[in-house]
Amino acid sequence: MLEERLNSTQVMMPGSSQAVEVDEVEDLAQLEEVCESSVLLNLKKRFHRDSIYTYIGNMLLSINPFKLLSIYTEDLRQQYQGKEKHNNAPHIYAIADAAFCQSQNSTQEHCIIISGQSGSGKTEAAKLIVHYLNRKLKEISPSHQPMDVLPILESFGNAKTILNNNSSRFGKYLHIHILHGVVVGTSLSKYLLEKSRIVFQAKEERNYHVFYELLAGMNEWDKQDIYLQGAETYFYLNQGRACEIQGKHDKQDFLLLVHCLETIGLHADQLATIWAILSSILQLGNICFSSYEVESFEVARIFSEAEARRVGNLLQVSAEALQTVITHRVTETTYDRIYCPLSVESAIESRDAIAKTLYSVLFDWILERINDWLIPTEMDSTVGIVDIYGFEDLSVNSFEQLCINFANEQLQQFVNKALVAQEQEEYSAEQIQWYPIVLEDSNGCLDLISARPYGILRILDDQTCLPQATDHTFLQKCHYHHGNSPYYTKPKIPLPVFTIYHYAGAVTYQVHNFLNKNHDQFRPEVLELFARSRLQMVSGLFRKVQERHIQQKELGRARGYRSQMTTVAGHFQQSLLELTTRLERCKTTFIRCFKPNYVKLPGIFDVDYMATQLRHGGILETIHIRKEGFPIRIPFALFMERYGVLLAQRSETQSCEEQVVTLLETVGAEEGQYQLGLTKVQ
Repeated sequence: MLEERLNSTQVMMPGSSQAVEVDEVEDLAQLEEVCESSVLLNLKKRFHRDSIYTYIGNMLLSINPFKLLSIYTEDLRQQYQGKEKHNNAPHIYAIADAAFCQSQNSTQEHCIIISGQSGSGKTEAAKLIVHYLNRKLKEISPSHQPMDVLPILESFGNAKTILNNNSSRFGKYLHIHILHGVVVGTSLSKYLLEKSRIVFQAKEERNYHVFYELLAGMNEWDKQDIYLQGAETYFYLNQGRACEIQGKHDKQDFLLLVHCLETIGLHADQLATIWAILSSILQLGNICFSSYEVESFEVARIFSEAEARRVGNLLQVSAEALQTVITHRVTETTYDRIYCPLSVESAIESRDAIAKTLYSVLFDWILERINDWLIPTEMDSTVGIVDIYGFEDLSVNSFEQLCINFANEQLQQFVNKALVAQEQEEYSAEQIQWYPIVLEDSNGCLDLISARPYGILRILDDQTCLPQATDHTFLQKCHYHHGNSPYYTKPKIPLPVFTIYHYAGAVTYQVHNFLNKNHDQFRPEVLELFARSRLQMVSGLFRKVQERHIQQKELGRARGYRSQMTTVAGHFQQSLLELTTRLERCKTTFIRCFKPNYVKLPGIFDVDYMATQLRHGGILETIHIRKEGFPIRIPFALFMERYGVLLAQRSETQSCEEQVVTLLETVGAEEGQYQLGLTKVQ
């Protein structure tokens, strides 16, 4: 075990038979010897005294302490404001301030990319950056603060998973807009909301927080008006057997959510409609079916009409029409509509699809309201924050995990390339000879997943659009095209799974429901039903979706990829391409988040668990890049200022080179870098 090879102060170095002392450093590029053990020992020593932040040059490593720390005070914020990074201990405030200052000194957009496994603290890191920059907003516009919308995003976009009690189930790009050096507003872009969570949760998981907050926080009279009971009574909420989270106060969080929704300008009627939509989703989940035989076919009928009638009352639509679209597939011909009865299994899928449609349409509308409230009329610079889902390997991995891990694979490749490019740029500017380190290329895995024409997601799109295709035919095509790939393994016995070897390890995916989950087509009859609602907000929402759906289909046909434009995988790949294209235009800073242990408890530094994350994140390679030539990056003006002080105090017997060596020693340079300092001065 790696844990056994570490002690409190010593570590075995590569090529050495003796343990040596390891001094704690704030920047891992300053380690005398770089190996896995020395890095882990340094991080462990810092973690146990609550120093959760460590640098690798401009990259910040952050370890989730799983407890509250008093390191985010107003006094500390002021200590970092406008200061050079090396003047203070490593901190996320230093990264936030540097990004802000660089955005003011360049026309190039600056972006902070936060990555790491699920539960490593990415969302909290994003909130801390927003909180730091938010203080600049109060100086000019105290009424429209981005912190006011974060509880809304958490309620509607976060959920309890096996790995994390507050996991963000959608990717977001937060844009901080700045005018004349002052934050004037923000805006948000989202990527792949996890819709399947609305209708299914694994053991020990929950649906989105907002459902439980609504049931815990709304008063009993209002709950009766919209047919609400306890969370345990709803199939869409109780599957994980985890309706409560220790330490989370759903009732208080609901009151905060209402306050924030009112803050962004939603009035009472709109709030009432939001609660009605959420209640309708829960009612849909409790609709049960029985089967009966029609012309030798088993078809579905709704066992009790009570839930459908409640949905009809809540959303002001025809309950009879709702039951029809749940239990029938509608096919439109030139002259008529043909109603085909569904089997019980298909009716359940139809019911769940309607629930997912309601939630996703509501989520998009709320995001639009947030952006309308936050986006300023003028700006001259922007700081972006990318907070995207962490790599996942659960007990059951499905289509969502494949998309999430594909996004992480793409992001990791971008980080690797950007780090090398940034080093090349700085070394060229300093006229220092550059010997690039070749990092492991993940193109092979990315091509396996997404390359045309036979990447896994491409095969999935093709199969999704074939009427006779099934999850089994999709799996067989994957086996056929990728059975010999080093990044892909098919099971030794005939199971409905395949395994992909990602940069962060092997993950086995179960293909059940892949095709169904990949359908992103809003059924026209469902859109039409809710567009006829007598509630103005509901009808308006679905009319917009109808218009957008028609435009998207026409655009897809015009571009020649009709099927890809109407699937979740196609839409997600396009969104991810747009994100990476935008990031390539930005000046990027990286925050890498880590989980110190799997059990989410404070004070435990699991060395083996941390070592795995270090390997997956390419941390050792990053340190080696920094150490190759110039790990001490003090600004030239500051260097010369210190040199002038030293010159005034110098001994007459000291040569110029001896003075520079003395100066480099005072700023922590290592022997191998003295010549670089001398070259710069000369």
